[in-house]
Amino acid sequence: MKIRKQFGILIASIILIPVLSIIALSVYHYVTSPQRHLLNGYRQIRNMKDIELSEDAWDAIRAEIEDVPPNVQIAIYYDYKILISNMQELKVGSNISPIELFSFISNTSNVYDYQVQAPGVKTLLTRGESRERFLVISRSKVPEAKRRKTNKFIVPMLLLIAGFEVFCISIIFSLSKTISSSISQLEKNTQRIANGELDTQIELPEKGRGANEITSLSESLERMRVSLKDNQERRAKFIMGISHDLRTPVSLIKGYSEAITDGVVTDIDSIRKSLSIVESKAEQLENMINDLINYEKLNNTDWLQSLEPEYIKPILEDFASSAKATADVYKRTINTDISVADDLKIPMDKKLANRAFENIFSNALRYTKDGDSVTITADQKGGNIELRIADTGVGIAEKDLEHIFEIFYRGTSSRREPGMGIGLSVVKTVIDSHGWKIDVKSRVNEGTTFIITIPIPDEERRIVQVQ
Repeated sequence: MKIRKQFGILIASIILIPVLSIIALSVYHYVTSPQRHLLNGYRQIRNMKDIELSEDAWDAIRAEIEDVPPNVQIAIYYDYKILISNMQELKVGSNISPIELFSFISNTSNVYDYQVQAPGVKTLLTRGESRERFLVISRSKVPEAKRRKTNKFIVPMLLLIAGFEVFCISIIFSLSKTISSSISQLEKNTQRIANGELDTQIELPEKGRGANEITSLSESLERMRVSLKDNQERRAKFIMGISHDLRTPVSLIKGYSEAITDGVVTDIDSIRKSLSIVESKAEQLENMINDLINYEKLNNTDWLQSLEPEYIKPILEDFASSAKATADVYKRTINTDISVADDLKIPMDKKLANRAFENIFSNALRYTKDGDSVTITADQKGGNIELRIADTGVGIAEKDLEHIFEIFYRGTSSRREPGMGIGLSVVKTVIDSHGWKIDVKSRVNEGTTFIITIPIPDEERRIVQVQ
């Protein structure tokens, strides 16, 4: 159970139980009060025509009944008959003579204190037969008898208080145990991560059983452990990739340099050829280093704070125009169609966006052959701009599709091509950083389509709709 829910139950109990108890005790007191019973009888005898009493006498009887304390019993006697009574010995409706009545009072006077009144006349304090036909008799236990019997009101009250205390203590104990065990487990898991134990999965509580706000932090810790482990593996892979991909051009540069220096290559043509290879590998090495630098720069998101709205159509048209010129050199057929509003602005870093577009286009050239085609289209669909770069090249194997944006990953079709596998990682980082979306569809030997979805800001969307 959630800690918040347990606290809610405790607070609700602290508030509701005393309130409900007061209501219950009030109802109990009302139901069991002698006044309620006696006043009902009072109303009945007040309507009887054969009882002749003045209004003052009736008011005195009513006042007497209303003022009866909980521990006082009362009976109303009229014309040899008990009309109203909450005394166990004097049953309502029973006939009793004045002599018998006062004999009963005398015999129980060691247990009760009696008071006998005739409405409108003096109080009868002595035994004997009253000339009055209407008497109000009240009694209460003598102090010694009171001490023998526990007050009926105090007993349930004490039991209620005791039960309430037990309930609150049990809830507090349960809360303390839950919080303590959860914090201990959290500390254990945190210490394990702090010690670098990233291979061991963190134990998570079962759903709905022992789960609470604190244990839910263990889920966050588990996600952090997985993320740290992934980063650790990525770093190792990063170092291995750099070592492997940089070693080849460095080895070639070193080899051809030594060949020239040691006189192994002596004729001018061979020297020029060797120097051309050295230059080519040095340029390849420079490009790799630039890719690494750019990739690391993208991980620093400070540049996102300085994004400026740019007219998107000229950027896409310049990209398509440049791609067409390059495709002619590589003997590829290219088709372009940019259908975007002229005055539509999108917040972006123009240089980084162009780099992402050109990287995808370079891959399209690399994995197509002479005569294949590349298509670049841009359309407004709903609240988005959809940029598509499609080719009819070798395609990407299905097993490679979910990994193509991972750094240093090189699919089956790309292993024969030079490079470090950083390009599409840079593309993915640029697209995600802008808040855009990139998808890829491909079939082997049929081609690949990259789809970049660029959201149009609300204010720009309203401007376009007005126009």
